[in-house]
Amino acid sequence: MKILYLISKYITLPATVVKGLWEHITCGALKVLVEDGRYLQANELCGHVEHELTTSKVKAFLVSFIPTVINGLLAFFLGGAGFMGLFVLRVTPPEAAEGSASQPIAFWLYIVLFYLGVSFFCNMFPLFEDAINNWGLLYQTKLTAEQKEANEKIKAEKAYQKEAKKLAKANGQKTPEKKKNGEEKKLVKETSIFTKILLFIPSAIMLTGSFLEKHGLTFIISIIVTVLAIVL
Repeated sequence: MKILYLISKYITLPATVVKGLWEHITCGALKVLVEDGRYLQANELCGHVEHELTTSKVKAFLVSFIPTVINGLLAFFLGGAGFMGLFVLRVTPPEAAEGSASQPIAFWLYIVLFYLGVSFFCNMFPLFEDAINNWGLLYQTKLTAEQKEANEKIKAEKAYQKEAKKLAKANGQKTPEKKKNGEEKKLVKETSIFTKILLFIPSAIMLTGSFLEKHGLTFIISIIVTVLAIVL
């Protein structure tokens, strides 16, 4: 399936590069470290950027969701316009049979639009590992022992800082400044029921779609739909 995946990525090259660009921009906006920014590679990272797996639920969801929505909209509008012209209006080239709508410029325009639409559809979903990470963060049943231990340490540190401020204020001393050691640690909380319900459908779609795309099946689906549209 890896060969089929790479073939689909290079056949749909414009959307492959654009998808990698969207992911790169999204990671930059969310301050997620990009470890490898090459969009074209001979592995499953083709069309993606390699970045750190964030433990933030918000970042994990948005890193997958934003590029998916953008490419999904491009696939819908571009592919829809091309499909409408080629298979509904039946616009054909000049050498087509009589009685058809012969419009050469429009025909090739619809061909390009349909190709771009299919390309963006085949590059719509996130990297499978990103989709799994998002699903795991949102729907893990309970906190792990490590997460609970980290939460206790954060609570103890906050309690110590609160008491230190009180003592400093009582003695008329300057309030001790909080040491900045990179990103501030936050408590890890279980996902609320409301959030789980709200994000279930988009997360499930991204997980399923990324699995299909990983094995080149979105490319196969596009070919089947195109053949059926031509025959019917």
